[in-house]
Amino acid sequence: MNPEVARLDVTGDLSIEVDGAPVRVTAAGGDVHVVADDVRGFVLGLRAAATARTGTRPGRADLAQLAGALADAGLTARLDSPSQHIVTVGSGVDSSLGGALLGTRQARPDAVGIIRASSRARAVETALVATLLALGYAVVRRRR
Repeated sequence: MNPEVARLDVTGDLSIEVDGAPVRVTAAGGDVHVVADDVRGFVLGLRAAATARTGTRPGRADLAQLAGALADAGLTARLDSPSQHIVTVGSGVDSSLGGALLGTRQARPDAVGIIRASSRARAVETALVATLLALGYAVVRRRR
């Protein structure tokens, strides 16, 4: 831990929109929880803002730096969609999967949540459910 950074105790409740999609941020103690209806759009918006600020597109090293800064401040941040956990970053996180995929062990991704939160995955799920319902309806009609 970096001795120059004090542990933070945060409290907050914020509702915003990112490109028209709702995002809710709540915080209590050392826990920050972000729920984005459109996780992909939210992350792309963050990336665009970081690129505009620094002039370079953020990468794995930047995520590792963010995770380290959160951990040093005693903060843990969770990013979720309304129905799936996506990633936990910061204090108390130690993930070999995060080290391999994201470049820092201080980030724990939920692979299933990441896949299911994407709009493409939701479209595939919707098409699959519709196909199964149509198939089930056809089987029931055929039996009558």
